[in-house]
Amino acid sequence: MNTRKLKIFLGDLVHTWGKVAQWTFPLNIGYVGAYALKKFPHDVEVRLFKRPELMIAAIQAERPDVVGLSHYVWNAQLDKLVYQIAKAANPQCLTVGGGPNFTDINANETHAKRFFQRQQACDVFVLNQGEAGFAALLERWLGLGCDLAALRRDPLEGALINASGDGQAVHVRGGLPAFMDLDEIPSPYLTGMLDDFFAETMTPIIETNRSCPYRCTFCAWGIGAGKLSQYSLERVFAEIDYIAAHRPKSMNLFLGDANFSILPRDTQIAERLRAAHDAHGYPGFCSIQWNKGAPQRVIETAKALKGLADITATLQSSNEKTLAAIKRKNLSLETIGDVVKTLEREGVSSIVFSELILGLPEETRESHLAAIRDLMDAGVEVTNYNLYLLEGTEMESPEQRAQYFKQTGWRLQDGGYGEYAGQRVVEGQEIVLETASMSREALRAFRFTHFLIQFLWSKRYYFDVLKLLQVHGVHPLDAILAIDAAMRGAEGDLGGVMADFNRDHDLENFATMQALAEYWTADEPFDRLRRGDYGKLNYAFSQRILLDAFEPFNALVQEVGQALLRHIAAPAEALEQLAEAIRFGAALRVRLTDALEWVEQCDFESRYDFLSWRKAGFEGAPAKMNGTPFVYHFQLQPEQKSNLQRQLNQFRAQNPRMTLRKMGEYISAQEFFYRC
Repeated sequence: MNTRKLKIFLGDLVHTWGKVAQWTFPLNIGYVGAYALKKFPHDVEVRLFKRPELMIAAIQAERPDVVGLSHYVWNAQLDKLVYQIAKAANPQCLTVGGGPNFTDINANETHAKRFFQRQQACDVFVLNQGEAGFAALLERWLGLGCDLAALRRDPLEGALINASGDGQAVHVRGGLPAFMDLDEIPSPYLTGMLDDFFAETMTPIIETNRSCPYRCTFCAWGIGAGKLSQYSLERVFAEIDYIAAHRPKSMNLFLGDANFSILPRDTQIAERLRAAHDAHGYPGFCSIQWNKGAPQRVIETAKALKGLADITATLQSSNEKTLAAIKRKNLSLETIGDVVKTLEREGVSSIVFSELILGLPEETRESHLAAIRDLMDAGVEVTNYNLYLLEGTEMESPEQRAQYFKQTGWRLQDGGYGEYAGQRVVEGQEIVLETASMSREALRAFRFTHFLIQFLWSKRYYFDVLKLLQVHGVHPLDAILAIDAAMRGAEGDLGGVMADFNRDHDLENFATMQALAEYWTADEPFDRLRRGDYGKLNYAFSQRILLDAFEPFNALVQEVGQALLRHIAAPAEALEQLAEAIRFGAALRVRLTDALEWVEQCDFESRYDFLSWRKAGFEGAPAKMNGTPFVYHFQLQPEQKSNLQRQLNQFRAQNPRMTLRKMGEYISAQEFFYRC
């Protein structure tokens, strides 16, 4: 019989090594810990960790009885180190994993052996939703008197067990049934379990429902979760109010739903989020995965948020063969266009954006470009990703690998690196380099094109220029492809930008995870990571152009634009409009001093009425004043400045470029431009 409570340490670990990132509250392990305390109030005590350095120090000092870690692509190697440290501190410590890299698709003996051979210091992996599985494991563990050898002898429903301790022998059982009444799980917010994290520069995350009715083959979301289940509306409201009243240091809130706006009640949740913002100034912005169907409900929910979130109309592809292969249905492009127009008529300032994944089965260069072109025509921001394969998904299965993918490689997980307990640790993603329908060269060429699409169009730095060219008959994508071609042949400062982009792109295709780790843990590359000089290419090179090559890039855009206009015999005045549109876009960009203080207002003169042109939806060419020029007053609005400042404080680092890069990832594009 136990005379003391089991000491349980749960970690949702991220790499926090000398850097800044969008770290979220550890809601996942909060749920697991809260349910364990409910089931075993007299037998266990639970502590939650996000920062690995704190967890490692606590393990070494206190030698816990149980260490449980969440597993994702961004922390697998970090988890491996922490398991090893836990076993060194207490060889009888029960080490447990959980996460989406095991699902009903791959929870079998082959994959279990592969996992435990990589993670030999992990004893058990809990399947699917972790709360019930972890509680069942604790019940078995307590009943066996915390005897690790006895635990390894027999299988357990809801878990994979490392029977031999080295992955050579395993026990495999399927996951436990999912919760249908999610209120069975106590709220880690309302019980105070997450209170300590409000002192950190971390982003709260809430979940209002679970599961996903869609089964896209590249995604593990919802596998093993059963039908859509919900937390009570009263609980969701209470969590929103609790979080807002605690004034998080982050301005953002993540919604952990797969399809927000899928339920009629989601409009009420949106109204509550807006009310919290109005009362407390929080959330300043919501990161949301929107419903893939029911566009009217998306519109109503977006209206209730009143600009607190960008709207996703995610496609991934518009190629019918691709959609069939990945088992996905999309909103039609016509419907997406209607959503954009309706929100504009309703005065909702949210940006509508869509995501595309390059490298999906059956996708070709032509079909991918066609999807980008169609989304631009619908007035939608376009975010492009390169496909990477996730364990636990159907797409990662041996059958689909053989059918669709010719070559994969490994790249560094953004922010996935650090040095802990004297060991260098790096994380990797397995990305698709060549498919049955796209050559390696074709896939590679898109990397810089995607950067330009995001920089020029989606992040709005040259949006007015592209819309002006479109007025005169040049499609925005054709303009971007022309700028792309010019950049690839550029010399001087812009040639240096291209050379550095290609150099960093070459670091995204290591043959194996081992080769990636050997490169990045060597002294010189690791020092580069330490300095913050490497990160997501799109955001890193946006800052590179804005800070180091802005004038040469403006000159290149003007030269390319002039050539395109002359080619289609545009009116002579179009050349003057182009030059003024470039100046206007440059002046609109919010500026920081060298001391990282915001320049709050400035004036700009032009003979063109760009403001009325924008309000008219970019119809026709901007009107020209023949006499006194227009004077534009640009300024930061109070709420906009507050959002930017909170982001600046959250991501402030010794390397200012890293700060700006991370800010660009996690705030709406419109926040980076003055109001006019």
